[in-house]
Amino acid sequence: MKPILEIAKYILQENQPEAQPSINNLILSYINSLMPIIVLIIIGVILGLIVDRISQDRVIKLFKDNWVVLFYEDIDKNGLNEAYLGKIRIPPRSEGAFEIDYSIKAIENPIKLVAYLKRAYRTTGKKKYLDRAKEIYERLVNEGKIKIDFDDIKYDPFSEPTEASKKVYKNNLKDIYAIVRFEDFLTEKELREKRRELEKIFHPGLLRRFKRSVSNFLSLVKDKLKAAFGVITSTLTKIAPITPDITKEVQKYGEAALGKVGSYEALLENSIGKLVKVQVNDIDKTVRYYNGVLREYSPNFIAVYNVDFPIDEEAVFIGNKLLEEFPRERLDFHGWELNEPQHIEIINYKHENGKLTFDIKNIHKDHILVEKIIVGDKELTLEDPNFTPNEIEHVEINEVKENPPTIRILYKIIKVADVIWPNTKAKVIGAGEPSETLVESLLRRIDIIRH
Repeated sequence: MKPILEIAKYILQENQPEAQPSINNLILSYINSLMPIIVLIIIGVILGLIVDRISQDRVIKLFKDNWVVLFYEDIDKNGLNEAYLGKIRIPPRSEGAFEIDYSIKAIENPIKLVAYLKRAYRTTGKKKYLDRAKEIYERLVNEGKIKIDFDDIKYDPFSEPTEASKKVYKNNLKDIYAIVRFEDFLTEKELREKRRELEKIFHPGLLRRFKRSVSNFLSLVKDKLKAAFGVITSTLTKIAPITPDITKEVQKYGEAALGKVGSYEALLENSIGKLVKVQVNDIDKTVRYYNGVLREYSPNFIAVYNVDFPIDEEAVFIGNKLLEEFPRERLDFHGWELNEPQHIEIINYKHENGKLTFDIKNIHKDHILVEKIIVGDKELTLEDPNFTPNEIEHVEINEVKENPPTIRILYKIIKVADVIWPNTKAKVIGAGEPSETLVESLLRRIDIIRH
């Protein structure tokens, strides 16, 4: 601040014309000392605008325009975490942010949407609003979501707002548990494309290796530039004292421009396309471990393919009859539910003199894990809760007064999926398979021993 104070002092001395040359020299000297910083700010802004224009998180964009499930924090604090099902949209310059678009049949409070469009038509006289209302109405009728006549739909300002998407801003990334693309959601064409994608990762061609090398080189350059940028800013600040605000702006623009170039993690880079073990702070607040193929990583996320992803399910029986609305996922769904078929059934049911006996049978195509059986105020856990397909487990419970009793079974199913985890929730802790060099070394050792 000293040069600025000196300039002000000379300007106030109006009756000293001989001071004018000194003022000019002082101003020029100060501008010259600031010029490197000004140039750095301009370069930082230009680089930032160029990179920002095309920047998308390189992990998130793997799922661009795919149908996914976003597992999210319990926003309404009702004890169930949120699950948003829809197509993921990633706008330019999003830096990890994205949006989940629901299908029309999954829009929340669709009647209000139709009513709103009808009101817009009456207010503006523009037929496009009425046509849109009729189009959405017909699709909802075909899906069985609306059973009221179009002309009977009236706008109610006090009804719940309509919702057709979920926006996830950059500062909300910490609230994500996982973004999951289930194989069930993929078409045959998309499955073939995914297999080709994995093949290219596992056996990368020359062009792919070159592009990856360039990307990694730029990431290393970025790290060096960030360090150099800090040194230059610090040095210039000492040479030409400037306000803290200007220093912060210089650092902000420089880091913004360089921060988008990419990231390089040596311990992750050497595992791309290979089986890894991932430690996850999971949706049920427990630490869980997963295996899968590491597809990509970024400063915000990691993508792991071919993961056995668990889904919490609930089935409620009256006696041995499954209630119509079950099985049901233990999640607060937005969009539409997974609509899983029945996974378990109760057979050999008998309730006599307060003693309840029955068998649980796994009729699912894959393993299930029965976590808890609840009958009235009694809770039961099985000694071996892991059921293989068609496996049967016998259950006995005494002093059951209700007849027929309500039997609530909490369990997990597995769905094969590709998963994006935020780095705040997941960490690759090791390989899931031995390296090729280790295998070759072991084989050579065996050959030596044999001979």
